[in-house]
Amino acid sequence: MKGRGVLVFIYNSFADPLVQNLMLSYVKSVAPKIERPFILLTFEQRRFRLSTQEVQKHQSALKAVNIVWQPITYHSGKLILLKKAYDLFRATLCIIYWKFRYHLDSIFCFANVAGSMGYLIGRMLGLRVMVYSYEPHSDFMADLGVWSRRSLKFRLFHYLEWKVGENADVIMTGTQHMVDELKQRGSKAKLYRAPTAVDPNLFQFSASDRKKARQLWKVNDGQKVFLYVGKFGDLYYTHQIPKLFASIQSKIERAYFVTVTSNDHEEIDSLFSRYLKPENYFITGGLTYDELRSYLSGADFGISGVPPTPSQKYRSPTKVAEYMLHGLPYITTRGVSEDDAYAELTNVGVVVNCFGTIDDPSFYKKIKSLIDEEPKHKRQRIRSIGVKYRSMSRIDNILIEELT
Repeated sequence: MKGRGVLVFIYNSFADPLVQNLMLSYVKSVAPKIERPFILLTFEQRRFRLSTQEVQKHQSALKAVNIVWQPITYHSGKLILLKKAYDLFRATLCIIYWKFRYHLDSIFCFANVAGSMGYLIGRMLGLRVMVYSYEPHSDFMADLGVWSRRSLKFRLFHYLEWKVGENADVIMTGTQHMVDELKQRGSKAKLYRAPTAVDPNLFQFSASDRKKARQLWKVNDGQKVFLYVGKFGDLYYTHQIPKLFASIQSKIERAYFVTVTSNDHEEIDSLFSRYLKPENYFITGGLTYDELRSYLSGADFGISGVPPTPSQKYRSPTKVAEYMLHGLPYITTRGVSEDDAYAELTNVGVVVNCFGTIDDPSFYKKIKSLIDEEPKHKRQRIRSIGVKYRSMSRIDNILIEELT
C-alpha cells in the first residue's frame, strides 16, 4: 500500500445494506484507482452479526482491493449517551493507532452520527474531515416525535451536527436544500450536492430475475406488484403503509403488495392483516443482494415510506435510487428530498401529501398511466433519468477529486 491513509468511519454494521450498497460500494470502486490505503471502521450490531470465518473471508477480500477492515462492537439501549461516549473512546484509540501505522491524513464519515464522532476525532488528530450523506438526523427524530427537543441527546447531537456542517472540510449532502442551508449558515466546508447513489452495473432490470421473483410470490403477468423496501416506525410510516396499500387495491385492479423489511415479520403481518387479505401481500426480509435485486426486477412500482416533516427535504432515501435504476416508478410524499420534484417534472413517480387512505382520483389516474406505459420503454426512460440523478459515478468523481 502506498500513500497516506484514509479512514472510512461508519457507525453501522458491515452487513447493513446501507454500508454494502453505499459506502463500501463507493470505496471499493475508488480504492483501486488511487494509491492510498483505506481503513474501514464499522460498528457491528447483533442483528447483523457475522461469524469469525465470515469476517476473515471479507477482510481477505477487501485487503486485495487496498482496504483494511476493522469491526468493533456497537453499543445502544439504556444510558445511550454513555454508550455513545464509550464507542467514541474505542474508535479514538483505534484511529490513533492507525494514524501512525497508515499515516492517516483524512477521515471519511458516513451520515451524521459518524460525522459528529469523526469530526471530534479528526479535529483532535489533525485529520481532514469529509462527511457523506450529511443529513440533520436530530431534526428528523424530533420532527417525528421520537426525540424531545428538550432532551439532552437532542441538544447534544443537534449542536454537533450543525457544528460539523459548518466546519468540516468537505460535506456531501443529498439535496440542494441542504447546500443552500449550509451556505446561509456560513459553512466553511467545500459543499457538494450528492444524492445517495447506487452502482448502475448492479442495479438494473433482469427479465430472468423478474420471472424468478414473481414465481416466488405466485403472481402472474397481469398482476401489478407494489414493492416497499424499508423499515416501519421511527423515521418511517407504520400503519399508514398497509392503509395506503388497501386504498390502492380498491382502485387498481389485481394489485399485489410485497414488503421487504428488517422489522419483526409477525408484527408486520399482524398489522397488514387489518387492512389486506393474506393472499394479497407477501412479507420477507434478510435478503441477499442478488435476491433484493430480483425483487426490484419483479415489481411494477416502488414505495418510499418517509413521512413529510419540515426536515425531510434534506433527506435522500436510498431506495428511490434502487427503484429508478431498475426502471421502477415510485410513490413518495411531498417535501421529501428532491424525489417529489423529480417524480412530477420527469414523470417517474407519483406524489401524495401523506400516506394512508387516499380519496383523490388523480392519484390513481397517475398510477394507472405509469402502469399502462409500454414496459420496456418505461424501464429505459426511468433508468436513464435515475442514472443522471442517482448513479454512483458522481460520487466516485467527487472522491477521486478530493483524495488525489
